[in-house]
Amino acid sequence: MKNRKTLIIVVVILLIALGIYFLFKDDNKAMNQSASSSAAMSFKNIDMKETKDGQLVYRFKAKNVEMSADKNLVLLTGVEGSYFKDGDELHLVGDRGKIDRKTKTVYIEGNVHGTNKAGEELYAENLTYDGNKEILSTDKFFTATKDNKVLTGDSFTADRIIRVITAKGHAKLADKEDTK
Repeated sequence: MKNRKTLIIVVVILLIALGIYFLFKDDNKAMNQSASSSAAMSFKNIDMKETKDGQLVYRFKAKNVEMSADKNLVLLTGVEGSYFKDGDELHLVGDRGKIDRKTKTVYIEGNVHGTNKAGEELYAENLTYDGNKEILSTDKFFTATKDNKVLTGDSFTADRIIRVITAKGHAKLADKEDTK
């Protein structure tokens, strides 16, 4: 009798857990689908830029662009562009991106590669630019190289042109030859 009650409790807990899992597993997919299906305008090969106090903050080109009806959310594919600050520039390419004008964020993902005028190279799965804090970051593994040095880590925060990078989680700085 006691084993039967325990078994029933375990089965009920598992059913509740499975119900919660299936309820929330496609939330992110549904959000992206609703954003793309509600696109009010679509463009090909378009340039977009953001300025602050008369200075260029970023400029992006995209092969395909979908803009929401309120013009606050912009979905990009085939992204290429740059961030600018004090005469320096970080040039980036990535597979996809999203610009949210309300929150002042730019998100780029998929084979993200960046270079700046100082010769630094950046490779990451994704990058997020917070326009309110003027911080560039990733929450995924990244590699940055400069002057035969390689910096790796699980995530980072930096200024928008990667002059100063703070690596987090399993951060490692090594000579380029040591990483082979």
